[in-house]
Amino acid sequence: MIYLVYRMKLSERSRRNQKEFWAWLEDRERWFYRDLPMVKEVRWYYSVIGDVYTIESWAAFEDEAGWGAYRAALSGLKSDAAWEGERVTQDDWWEFLNTRIVTDPPVSIGLRRD
Repeated sequence: MIYLVYRMKLSERSRRNQKEFWAWLEDRERWFYRDLPMVKEVRWYYSVIGDVYTIESWAAFEDEAGWGAYRAALSGLKSDAAWEGERVTQDDWWEFLNTRIVTDPPVSIGLRRD
């Protein structure tokens, strides 16, 4: 698996209106990934110590081809004025800090317990 990781700082509006922000994010996630089936999983992490009011989104793809298909699909979606108009509302809620791509290590390591 490879992961596209976005790191964002919550805006002042988000910090003042936490309930509204989290409701917006739930709706946005459903809307944004609806037409992007190559995204296999999305995980969110919220920083509570250190860089407070910072969230990370980890979108999982099976391989580089899946990530490439995502980029191509996103380019097509951005050409739709209504879709793009909805997408850019994210600027009211957060500021992008950085983006990176990470991958699973080539060996079976890690621990997960239920």
